[in-house]
Amino acid sequence: MLRLSVLIIFLFSFTIFAQNQSSSTVSGRVTESLSGESVISLRVALYKDSIFTDKKPLNGAITNKFGFYSIAKVIPGEYYFVARGVGYATYIQKIIVSEGEPLRLDIKMEIEDVRMQEITVTAEKDQPASSRISQVSISTDFVNKMPSLGGEKDLFRVLQLLPGVQQSTELSSGLYVRGGSPDQNLNLLDGVIVYNPSHLGGFLSVFNTDALRDVKLIKGAFPAQYGGRLSSVLDMTMKEGTKDKFSGAGGISLISSRLTLEGPIDKNSSFMVSGRRMYLDILTWLAQGGSNDDVPIYYFYDLNAKVNYQLSESDRIFVSGFFGRDVLKEPSNSNENFDISWGNATANIRWMHIVSPELFTNFSFIYTDYTFGTEIFNERNISENFNTQSHIKDFMLRAEAEYFPAKNHSIKSGVEAILHNFRSDLSFDFTNEFIDNLTKKEIQSLEAAIYVQDEWKITDLLNANIGSRLFYFQGGDYFAFEPRISASYSLSDRTSLTGGFAVAHQFLHLIVRNDITLPTDLWFPSTENIKPSRSWQGVLGLEHIFAGGEYLFSAEIYYKDMQNLYEYKEESIFTFGIPIEDQFTAGRGEAYGLELFLNKRIGSFTGWVGYTLAWTRRQFDELNGGRWFSPRYDRRHDVSFVLTYNIAESWEIGASWVYGTGQAYTMPTGMYRFNPIGENYFGGNDLYQYTDRNGARLPAFHKLDLNFMYKFKWSDYPMEFSINLYNVYNRRNPFAWYITDGYNENTGEYEKQLKQVTLFPFIPTIGFSFQF
Repeated sequence: MLRLSVLIIFLFSFTIFAQNQSSSTVSGRVTESLSGESVISLRVALYKDSIFTDKKPLNGAITNKFGFYSIAKVIPGEYYFVARGVGYATYIQKIIVSEGEPLRLDIKMEIEDVRMQEITVTAEKDQPASSRISQVSISTDFVNKMPSLGGEKDLFRVLQLLPGVQQSTELSSGLYVRGGSPDQNLNLLDGVIVYNPSHLGGFLSVFNTDALRDVKLIKGAFPAQYGGRLSSVLDMTMKEGTKDKFSGAGGISLISSRLTLEGPIDKNSSFMVSGRRMYLDILTWLAQGGSNDDVPIYYFYDLNAKVNYQLSESDRIFVSGFFGRDVLKEPSNSNENFDISWGNATANIRWMHIVSPELFTNFSFIYTDYTFGTEIFNERNISENFNTQSHIKDFMLRAEAEYFPAKNHSIKSGVEAILHNFRSDLSFDFTNEFIDNLTKKEIQSLEAAIYVQDEWKITDLLNANIGSRLFYFQGGDYFAFEPRISASYSLSDRTSLTGGFAVAHQFLHLIVRNDITLPTDLWFPSTENIKPSRSWQGVLGLEHIFAGGEYLFSAEIYYKDMQNLYEYKEESIFTFGIPIEDQFTAGRGEAYGLELFLNKRIGSFTGWVGYTLAWTRRQFDELNGGRWFSPRYDRRHDVSFVLTYNIAESWEIGASWVYGTGQAYTMPTGMYRFNPIGENYFGGNDLYQYTDRNGARLPAFHKLDLNFMYKFKWSDYPMEFSINLYNVYNRRNPFAWYITDGYNENTGEYEKQLKQVTLFPFIPTIGFSFQF
């Protein structure tokens, strides 16, 4: 049955009926006029009339990640070629298509201030329809206008403001998408997986917006080209580097500084390099008069780089990489030496080749390295020595092709193979004699996948993306078949219904230890004993564009079922000498909800209002007595107001207000004294009784953040000064509860009391950025 299903989809996708008339193809690349950067996701279309504002195109296409487009099966004749999108001046050119002669048309787009654009520029009825669902694109310019804690712009903090995306705590920038945990998100940077997307233990993401060109988040029902994760896809593309001149940009915030350089190498190549470093270690060293005696040393840094070379009109080579690391060390006068570090290193060599006007190919060789290490050495008590290492090294080959056989079909297929190498080392000293590698695990496994998908315009009103993905994972000898489908039906020029269904599998699992407070998260692959996680998700939605394209409203409902989720067993304590996989317990989960989104997309005032009504819960036979429980990040209601406003020529404001109902936590309900020897024994321990796992709720969370930006020029160089106001009305949002001994003035006795922990009060910061 599986083989038959795959065969049917392949035959269906590649079978195109012959056309009655001779035709040709219009194809090419779209770049920016000054920088030479590829223009991604731009819509191009053909019209018979130069007055096209209120008319539908005869045919059209959307540029891919490399700026390539192809309009197939064009009947010979005269047309008006139109390319337009938000942020660009409309491009119009009269063309003549001859019978049987492909037309290569490379165009350059002029950048235009969005505030000065006509609103009709973004009207959707003149653009090719798409079956895309649950997808959101965020510009890095918008991210840079939003408020931030410490003045460091953070992509993840802005994504958390979208409906369906939640944060676990105020301290974390992790993305919890539609009831899924952060490890269920596929984070791609130039097509390469980034395993740990966070600095500062989750406080800040590793993705420097100065280095990014395009950001797309897919919250569910993602197409077949993506695989390996259950919940979402974050697809980011780095800048290619300007080809017209050498330029740079940088910035200084309260916690870090950054610098980006880009420019031409020669007439056929360009480069981009962007670096960022946190200098908290330097500030603390200066504050203590050149000493690190009392304060731990912490810093992070990351580096993005990319070079692209044009071999010919049909061939380009891209080499890109990312390197980032976090380091936490003990104060110099401490008896306990500890060193905690983690980081990512990636590299990608890609060859883009245009085989013909109808066929585009892309080949990649990818290397990924992720390490996480914790080492503790106590000079006075070596029985407390502890060491843990987690290491992932991947080598990957990927080949992809896009084929445009007819105006109603756009077929994409690909094959990829990954050689994973997982290594975990854990050691402990129990009795003054160091016991090394009590638990050591090294696993090598092959992962392979093949996919095909067809973007099919079935009728003028109905569009669908139909595809499937076939997985193989060597560990446990697992095969997985993943059907994917999404569709949209146009009720009118401005309104459409959308729907989607997707099956996904995940062969890598992030297991979080709860017995110690140190960061020791462990990635572990599927084996014979640990089955792959599996999910299926269904989505239904409505999308409406009004006010001439200025506003977009969308509503979506979703349901997601998850199987083979993993946690440590009830005691949540890691035990040496027992195989790691024997210490996990498997369970299931589900998530469902409603998302509302009102987006103002153009003008001096832009932003959105978002609302999420959501439920997510888990069930493990060996946890919580087998009863269903909510994970900590479960929130019933989430509301967000986000805006940017150009007050004047030089002044701009960014603002966000969020409200969320309280997160789940486990509440102690009582306490008793446990004496292991007997009632007359003086001593023992206080043990607590608890509610069901995460059976209580914290108070509601809400805050207002503001960012004021003043733009000016110094010797013709653009500058920007910003004032960030975090938590403007000083809301004391709860982070956690703990039990302590407190004095009761009414009884005059000390007793157990429940205390609230809060994190960030009102915090004003300043920042400065520049360009040259």
